[in-house]
Amino acid sequence: MSRENVEIVRSSLEAWQRDDLDAWLSTLDPAVEWHTALERLVFGVGSVYRGIEGMRKFWNAYRTDLDDFRFEAQGLHDIGDERVVLLGHFRWRGPASGIELDSPAGLVMTVREGRIIRSMDYLSHQDALEAVGLSAQDTDADSS
Repeated sequence: MSRENVEIVRSSLEAWQRDDLDAWLSTLDPAVEWHTALERLVFGVGSVYRGIEGMRKFWNAYRTDLDDFRFEAQGLHDIGDERVVLLGHFRWRGPASGIELDSPAGLVMTVREGRIIRSMDYLSHQDALEAVGLSAQDTDADSS
């Protein structure tokens, strides 16, 4: 099942990258919770998108409120307990300032019954790995 979880996260990322909302939503559980790192910084830890309607709001916010928002993946790591860690970089341009921003990012995604039920995003690879009890050395040979 673990390999399947990695493939579900990969499919979700690919749908996001090709701007395919319906395909992206199809990888998410109806009760999904997405805890974004950027919004936790601005609005606090209670900031979360819930359910498919919440995910539509998430999609619109990141597709329209931030210019050229993208996630560049560097590795997927199967944790083996329904969780997959996706490491990479967020890149976007501030709509008002035009300033381009780049941040390391780690997403800890929980997959249940073939769909993503939860994502907790971090602004460092180390924080994401520590959240699942790993270090960078643990994942060097495990990248998918």
